[in-house]
Amino acid sequence: MFLRMAGAENDVVVISDSEDSSAESEEFDDDETGPLILIVPYTQRFRIPVAVARMTGINETLKVKIANRQNVETKHDVRAEPNKNSIKYVVKGWAKWLKDNNIKEGDHCKFQYFPDIVVLFVTNVFASRNV
Repeated sequence: MFLRMAGAENDVVVISDSEDSSAESEEFDDDETGPLILIVPYTQRFRIPVAVARMTGINETLKVKIANRQNVETKHDVRAEPNKNSIKYVVKGWAKWLKDNNIKEGDHCKFQYFPDIVVLFVTNVFASRNV
């Protein structure tokens, strides 16, 4: 299942293998068994969609761990901020993380999240023409 979330030029693509999830509701099944996959385009602000924040518990902890391609983990605070009729969860320190990991404009990061590990793992970085 593919869900596009966020602004038109900064879409976060969320891929869930749950058959019970629906694109209309933008909600995920709580007993998700496969990895959650996020495709995040280069942007100075990483806004985690509310459905993803709820599924991962980020909406409660306001923290996220991100592992880069070398499997080095960094911890980030997350700020909940109003966005139209919803809330978006903004990852603090995202611009620095991009710079530290040599992610450039036009790149997209593919993250995988496994519920039992509670870390967003970067599994690939690719140019936008490959999306």
